[in-house]
Formats: sequence, structure tokens, C-alpha cells
Amino acid sequence: ISHQRVLDIITSFPLVNRVTLFDVYAGDQVPRGKKSLAYRITFQSPAHTLTDEGVSKVQQQILDKLSSELGATLRS
Repeated sequence: ISHQRVLDIITSFPLVNRVTLFDVYAGDQVPRGKKSLAYRITFQSPAHTLTDEGVSKVQQQILDKLSSELGATLRS
């Protein structure tokens, strides 16, 4: 999975204002052939104040789309 494909999916959501890739890790805690990409996402709406609930909903939608289109999983 390329960074650009992940970025394209994340930025397809209208509340996403900025996305920064801040870490790439491939090591003992990540399965062989896989890598961990860590992103900082800034959400913003010009129309209204965002709530925790609203942002959480968009975060879940992003994760769902990354999972369905790329097979990505959230590393805990």
C-alpha cells in the first residue's frame, strides 16, 4: 500500500483539513511484509463547530474505507 493511496482516501472526506505522515515503522511488532504508517489528521469545518462525536464518526468512516479498499488495519 502506498502512502499516496492512503492519503487519497483520507483526504476524500470533506472535514479533513490537513494530513501529515509522521512515522513509518517495519519491525518486530509488525508482521513480515507489512509496515505501520502513522498519520496526524486535522479536521475542520468552515460551517460549524466540530464535536467529539462528529469527529469520531468521520474517523471511523476513514478507517472503514481504508479497510475495505486497501485491507488496512488499525494497529493498537
